[in-house]
Amino acid sequence: MFFVGIFGVQPGRRQVGEGTGICPACEAFDRYEVEETYTYLHFFFIPIWKWNKRYYVRTRCCGRRMALDEAIGARIAQGERIQLRPEHITAREPELQEQVCRECGSPLRQDYRFCPHCGTRR
Repeated sequence: MFFVGIFGVQPGRRQVGEGTGICPACEAFDRYEVEETYTYLHFFFIPIWKWNKRYYVRTRCCGRRMALDEAIGARIAQGERIQLRPEHITAREPELQEQVCRECGSPLRQDYRFCPHCGTRR
């Protein structure tokens, strides 16, 4: 029982970059954020080893979350400024293209006309 809390494997997420440019999904000029998701092994809540890294772009204009090419995501995570292009997006799956509210960031279903959390019109 003592060893259960010492080691663990958990998912992690962090923002690695941001910028402005033309959205690969809706072609509007706006801001975007790049986030890295990963799985990590920890010892007393100190991360030891990370694996299964993936990079995603979240746009403010249309609120979509799209999978980003790993090489481009790693370059952005290292601090390089890159102009995103449609060919850098690797997946536009329906579950990745979730809509979010522009005001509060809450997830929205496709059939919502107003945000259920803040009341903003979509």
